[in-house]
Amino acid sequence: MDKIKPMKNIFLLLLLSLSIGLNAQDDCIPIPNGNFQEWSGNDGPVNWLTTNMGDKYGTPNVGYDMRNVFKTPGKIGNGVRIKNASVLELMKKEKPQEFARLPASIKEQLRKSSFSGSLFTCQGNCESATLSENEVFMRKNMFFPLEKAPGALCGYYKANLKEGDKLWVFPYLAIENDMPAGGVMPGETASVITKSVSEWTPFRIPLRLFPDRTPVKALIQMQMVGSGFPVTPPYGMSAIELAQRFPSTDGSEVFIDELCFCGEADVIDADDPVLDGINMGGGVSTGGDAGNDQNNDSDTSEKIYMATTGSDANTGTKQAPFATIQKAITVAQGKRLQGKRVTIVVGDGMYRQEASINGTGGSGLPPLRIEAENKHQAIFIGSEPITENPNWQNQVESLYMSTTANLHPDQKPIFNPNNYSNPMETMVPALVVNGTQLKHQQGGDLRNTANAYMYTPQQFFVNPGSSNLSNAAIEVSVRENAIAFTNGGNVTVHGLRLKGYPQASIPQLTAQQLPGLEGVQAEECLFE
Repeated sequence: MDKIKPMKNIFLLLLLSLSIGLNAQDDCIPIPNGNFQEWSGNDGPVNWLTTNMGDKYGTPNVGYDMRNVFKTPGKIGNGVRIKNASVLELMKKEKPQEFARLPASIKEQLRKSSFSGSLFTCQGNCESATLSENEVFMRKNMFFPLEKAPGALCGYYKANLKEGDKLWVFPYLAIENDMPAGGVMPGETASVITKSVSEWTPFRIPLRLFPDRTPVKALIQMQMVGSGFPVTPPYGMSAIELAQRFPSTDGSEVFIDELCFCGEADVIDADDPVLDGINMGGGVSTGGDAGNDQNNDSDTSEKIYMATTGSDANTGTKQAPFATIQKAITVAQGKRLQGKRVTIVVGDGMYRQEASINGTGGSGLPPLRIEAENKHQAIFIGSEPITENPNWQNQVESLYMSTTANLHPDQKPIFNPNNYSNPMETMVPALVVNGTQLKHQQGGDLRNTANAYMYTPQQFFVNPGSSNLSNAAIEVSVRENAIAFTNGGNVTVHGLRLKGYPQASIPQLTAQQLPGLEGVQAEECLFE
């Protein structure tokens, strides 16, 4: 019997070592706080940021507690829980009297909507980063350095997903100038978690590298999305815009732990069909269909000019510029169909105009770049002076209420009752007073917030600061966009200033919505 004990101990040790080998991630490349052991004083994970936090947790000017991320017991030590914030519960808590008056049908719509939880890698001052600083934040703060090129993103999860909701996990690999070096390829389903599981379950998301590119940094985003989000999302940052179109359901939650990059890198062959339709030149953007050309070298492209002193009867040269962006883009599209890269140079001045283009050919066309001749000096304006009498009523000091919600016959957007109950999808008219565009506030007390307003389908509530509304110059948005591409593909807008276009009802979403632009990538644009 004594001889059996040593054999039994050896057998147990073998089982233990086998168990450790099965559970350990192979060739783990560390991710900053990928095991979620470190948490900040605000009870948020160090090196990570959620964009949907309320004012108690890092994002200012939000009237609700919209916290989405929580510390939770992990597979080992701490983990993180990403949970949708309930619109219905927030309203019940923050505005009980209004909540009590809501009909059952509206409550049901609110129940199905939520502030979809999200989590990003963040280096630097994550506590004070806000969604309104999204473009700068994404370029400078989201990336972390890589020790070597990975073959997959590995980790563990549990999930309680409602009504077809999913968790989209987006690892993005880049070279030094933020241009893509690889990531999750089109057709890969492993990056979208669709099943509810009650036990910690391993996942492995394969990553592939572009030929002749060695990644030096990476970012990771996790976003709760609704049932309409595809299980094979497109490659690149344009998928972020897609994710925002599918808000997920109240109550859905996912638990994540032990993230790390793992495995050996797999380089795509240069003639692999998976590269078809992938623009390998676009860096990090805040939305749109595609990126910029690989070298971002507009000097080698054909140039078209437009100016406030131009004419659409001109030829579009620097000496004879066009007058409208519609004309400039129409001519540019013809050149792109001939295989030419094109840059539209927009001269200084104010442009009260818009262009809507169906860019047949999509991402297969050469790049189009629309850039300000001088950064932020080309200003596109989506508003016009009001024509209807608002009959402002002074409610209390610095707070006015209009007797109508329609201040111009062409006011945009047109009220959509199907979207109004979901603040994640609602756009509101922009309001400009004496040249200053006011900030929309979704809820809370306007009395202490100057140069702000609230819009409802019945009226405007306005705190104009030092302005007197009775004799102020007031404008409201009448154009949806300055530039809107359908099937545009590979279009970049650089350095424009956009003012007076419809805004996201939640101000922290404005930078992601790109007011005044649709279907393009924005670089260093100023959105007012």
